Amino acid sequence: MNNQSGRILNGIDNFIACRADYAPYKKIGLVSNSRAVTADFKINLHALLEAGFDVRYIFSPEHGYFANVRDGDYIDDGAHPDLNIPILSLFTEGHSRNAVAEAIAADPVDAVIFDIQDVGVRFYTYIHALGIAMAASESSKTPIVVLDRVNPAGCGIIEGNIPFPEYISELCPFDIPVRYGLTIGELANYLSQTVFTGARLTVVKISESYRRDMIFQRTGLKWNAPSPAMISSDTALFYPGTCLFEGTNLSEGRGTAAPFQIIGAPFFRPEETAAAFYAALGSLEIKDFENILVEPIEFIPSSSKHENVSCRGLRVSFKNGVPQDFRALLFGALLLKAACDVNRENIKFLFSEKSRRFFIDRLCGAPALRETIIGGDFFQLYSLYEKWAEACASFSRVSASSRLYRTGAGS
Repeated sequence: MNNQSGRILNGIDNFIACRADYAPYKKIGLVSNSRAVTADFKINLHALLEAGFDVRYIFSPEHGYFANVRDGDYIDDGAHPDLNIPILSLFTEGHSRNAVAEAIAADPVDAVIFDIQDVGVRFYTYIHALGIAMAASESSKTPIVVLDRVNPAGCGIIEGNIPFPEYISELCPFDIPVRYGLTIGELANYLSQTVFTGARLTVVKISESYRRDMIFQRTGLKWNAPSPAMISSDTALFYPGTCLFEGTNLSEGRGTAAPFQIIGAPFFRPEETAAAFYAALGSLEIKDFENILVEPIEFIPSSSKHENVSCRGLRVSFKNGVPQDFRALLFGALLLKAACDVNRENIKFLFSEKSRRFFIDRLCGAPALRETIIGGDFFQLYSLYEKWAEACASFSRVSASSRLYRTGAGS
């Protein structure tokens, strides 16, 4: 769709505006949650029903259809309380149940529609749901239509390692960097070329006025939290780095007014940690983060780690506007290193008896980051990051044919 007004519209708006072009897809299965809305803030399910589509069932990702379930909690099947449409969970015990393929076999549809706001980070599990849907398309030959949405952090930065094969999971579902620099539609394109080559994929694009290096704050769109802790577009910018703190006994800010922008614990020493962080930036001659404010804070999480316990910590925020090229993963890794060095006697990396792995290793898809933070110095940590950059450059080259939009967001 050529949006003559210049207004940026996500795929859902363009799909409905051009619904006559998609008339063969009358009966559909919808992979989504209730936080996926149109530009006018109408929930996509209701917009699709009003446009005449017959939604036979809904597939919900982590956090459930209403995006109100705590992170990591398994979700049972159910039904929409008002519409009585079946809601089938894609986030169940073991994460291996293929509800999409099972539903298609029992009640065939004309197409599966995928429409979820992603944040462009490998361990944000909504891309795991995309993989389940694309696998079902491949096996059943049912068309899958991905309604593209903007990448909140922009697609101009690629960061992080490629996971080891033994770490493939819902947190590392594909051989892609932590920040893969693609919209969800572009990622679907890439996966159709490399993993699900038999999937019958159509991507409904974002409006032509969108530029792939735009961050969310420059799109003119309104933010609607896609998961309980992803409360703002600023949160989405910090998340690729500060989510690393999930792998420790430090709070990552869940249960506060600023998830992923507050870190700390009752034992945390904020002033010394901030000083160590800034000293490392000076030694490494990193100038990228001069617009980032790292300041001490006291807080009491209402849920998650250290629930209802007074904590000391750090809050991170942008000083003067939101940067276009924020290397969030590097920022988070350096801040975590500073936190571990200063609070070494109390900080712990969380280990799962079930998976027999450290959680941060599952996030990263390898143990190298944790091992370097524990046993190395800041220079070795930065060298590891630069080593990852080689893999990122390679991924950028091989994924180039999947891109759908031009660059040039400007300021």
